[in-house]
Amino acid sequence: MQFFTCMIPFIKSTAQNIVPNPGFEDVNICTEYHAPCAPSAWESTAPHISKIIYKEDKGQHYLTLTTQSRINPDFRSYCQTTLLCPLQQGQTYTLRMYTRNNHDELPLTDIRFDTAAVFRNATSMLNLKPSLQLTSKNIAGQYHNWTILEKTFVADKNATHLIIGNFQRKTHPAKGESYLYLDSVTITPLSGKICADADSIKAQLYAYHNRHSFYLTSSPTEEAYTRMPARAPLPQAVFQRSGQCDTLLLKSDFFLPHSKNINPSYVGQLDKMLKVAHNDVRNKIGLTGYAHRSANKKYNEIIAQDRANEVAKYFVYQQGYSFDDFTIAGADGTAPDGDTSELVMLVSCQPAPEVTVPDIRTDTLIIPDLLFKVNSSELNVHMLLSMDSLISKIPVNDSIAVSVTGHTDNTGTGEYNQELSMRRAGTVADYIRNKKPGAVISEVNGMGESMPVADNNTVEGRRKNRRVEIVLYYLPKKN
Repeated sequence: MQFFTCMIPFIKSTAQNIVPNPGFEDVNICTEYHAPCAPSAWESTAPHISKIIYKEDKGQHYLTLTTQSRINPDFRSYCQTTLLCPLQQGQTYTLRMYTRNNHDELPLTDIRFDTAAVFRNATSMLNLKPSLQLTSKNIAGQYHNWTILEKTFVADKNATHLIIGNFQRKTHPAKGESYLYLDSVTITPLSGKICADADSIKAQLYAYHNRHSFYLTSSPTEEAYTRMPARAPLPQAVFQRSGQCDTLLLKSDFFLPHSKNINPSYVGQLDKMLKVAHNDVRNKIGLTGYAHRSANKKYNEIIAQDRANEVAKYFVYQQGYSFDDFTIAGADGTAPDGDTSELVMLVSCQPAPEVTVPDIRTDTLIIPDLLFKVNSSELNVHMLLSMDSLISKIPVNDSIAVSVTGHTDNTGTGEYNQELSMRRAGTVADYIRNKKPGAVISEVNGMGESMPVADNNTVEGRRKNRRVEIVLYYLPKKN
């Protein structure tokens, strides 16, 4: 695929531009991976589920948005940011951007202005009305293989946020995945005036370094985010397993990235799910950490035990328990139930009535890369027995919803990996429908290379990252 052959010229009147980081040149180093993961001040509308693809080519940065998928026609990705100065109703502005796509069609897009950021735990098309629909009439020129879109408009309402993506337009998924490439986005008021606090708003936006999951807190400083909208609810990091004992799985998100320390944002989930009070502990509570970061078994055991010990310290110092209430251990490898994520398992077996199973819980099945032909979404016919064995674990029950998500390593382009992961997820979803006609498949996603579970710099790590995850959601029972 042909990308940049030269640099896009800097747009005039940038001093009055109210879009932060318009050319995406300032790179956010996210705290989750300590690596470039998004342009500063920009993020996805579904950061926990689907990221925007952020690319660099010959020194130039740009975004890639999925406008429609051949595998899942409802799949969309959107980028959004907070404007440096709010749009003022009745005022006139000029919007300008550079776009192109991967098909022989006009690279057009939709724009929405809103009073808050939009967050979803889904990758389907946003059920919102766009404020502007850019058409062929808005083509202002060409710059090499880029199309320049420009529109002068009068704001019909006050707004603080800009969202870009495909809100309703149908593309041509039969040709493959449809992508929109985006660069140099500017909005300038015709009055030439810009608000006094634009620089401080930009500093606040640049200070936010979490781009892979929702956050309730506004770290690093609370005062820096007084103007930013409330975040959407956190994804689950604490899971409860049914059984005679109270078993909690504290997934890797429960801890701060690359750390043994507990992420304070998730403590509420732990407090809500643990069913034994400190004065009711009769049998010791088991805390066992599991880690598989390196080939050094002892190192993994130490890391795992450190995390388990931090959980015990939280209960002792914050909840009134005693260290005598716990047994603490660390283990190399994955948990006994086959969960491949790093976690701490808490097991409490008390002589008390069996705890009520939560209304919603999840189980995850992993389809490894081995079950597919190399670099393909076609199943390996020699491994179908293994595939059938995994699929047989999916219950057919209208109270269980199934989501299928494909993942890849970082070999190849982001666009190719996104499409391959989507095609593999589609293959698995079709296989489930064939083998389990009664299964309720609620979502089919492709995450590409954006959610690794292991180090892409090693052969083994890349192998683990090439996977399809089947998540079973146990829905609340209807009364």
